[in-house]
Amino acid sequence: MKKVLLFPAIFAAAMTVMAACSEGTGKASDAAEADSETTTVADSAAVRAKADSMTFAFVGDIMPGTTFPDTPKGAYLPSDSGKTLFADCRELLLKADVAAGNCEGVLMEPGSPSKDCHNPKLCFTFRIPPYMTGRFTDAGFDFMNMANNHSEDFFSAGTKSTFARLTEAGIASAGIEELNPTAVIERNGRKIGFAGFSTGGTTPSVIDIEEARRIVGELAKTCDIVVVAVHAGAEGTAYQHVPRKMEIFHGWQRGDVYKFAHAVIDAGADIVWGHGPHVVRGAELYKDRLVMYSLGNFCTPFRMNVTGSTGVAPLITMTTDGEGRFLGGQIHSFRQVKRVGPRHDPSGNAATQIKSLSEADFPESPLRITSTGALTR
Repeated sequence: MKKVLLFPAIFAAAMTVMAACSEGTGKASDAAEADSETTTVADSAAVRAKADSMTFAFVGDIMPGTTFPDTPKGAYLPSDSGKTLFADCRELLLKADVAAGNCEGVLMEPGSPSKDCHNPKLCFTFRIPPYMTGRFTDAGFDFMNMANNHSEDFFSAGTKSTFARLTEAGIASAGIEELNPTAVIERNGRKIGFAGFSTGGTTPSVIDIEEARRIVGELAKTCDIVVVAVHAGAEGTAYQHVPRKMEIFHGWQRGDVYKFAHAVIDAGADIVWGHGPHVVRGAELYKDRLVMYSLGNFCTPFRMNVTGSTGVAPLITMTTDGEGRFLGGQIHSFRQVKRVGPRHDPSGNAATQIKSLSEADFPESPLRITSTGALTR
């Protein structure tokens, strides 16, 4: 069983780094012996890195079904109560030390929406039935990001209900300023800190980069690895490239995700995990840390468009050393099926798109993506 410990507040602590140095005793003239010794040291370091490694699995937006707007036939819920939603990806999620997704909506019983929904058919407001937390745990999720533009779809009652339901299910969450801005998961003797950022009124802001640096810096003081979830960027197929400037969408500032990602890594983050544009974007390595600018939609089989690029659903598995440095990874390609969920995509479209976008947007990055989706450097 994966063990999750939630820490509701950040405790300041000083971390002491111990370094061991050794001196060689071989003769300078004995080249073969020197080469052998160097190889042994390198091999030992590789063994230590593998022994201390952590594995992660990341996906994008999850909105498995909604009870709003109410319909007599339950048109916006899976016919089997969601029991097979994650059938094709469950093994990958369970295998990871920590698996994470973005909860695009609130988990609550019926309640009044916070948006003006005179025409519910055109109002994208998501009320996910609470029983779906059982589907999340069965699939292997350990963390759900709450920092997104749907966290307030049903006022603070919906936000509080979401936090309570996830906590009851043993799933860590973060992303609401007054409730759970950060979270900590303990795994294999290490502490993995999570922070969530978006452009919503009650979430830590992706616009306020200095405050983001402060939050991440405090979390890094007590955690071995820090993961930053960022729900930002303009939405739709016209916005798959990272522009390296402030993005404006329908008059709304949606963040400079490139500047934000580099700033939080400078402050102590080890993984930046993006979502929000509803399409995939490229990835890069910055200071040996992986930045995934958008993993798009993953499980949104109702009330969202899943045709074309919006139906591309990557699942990225990756490994870091004990301090968060990137060691390697894999893009697993899925495609969404309407009213069914994410299913294996033998065409590898998700990997192909992320590879192409990464090479176009971050040619200076040491990250390499193979045609089969392997992430190397």
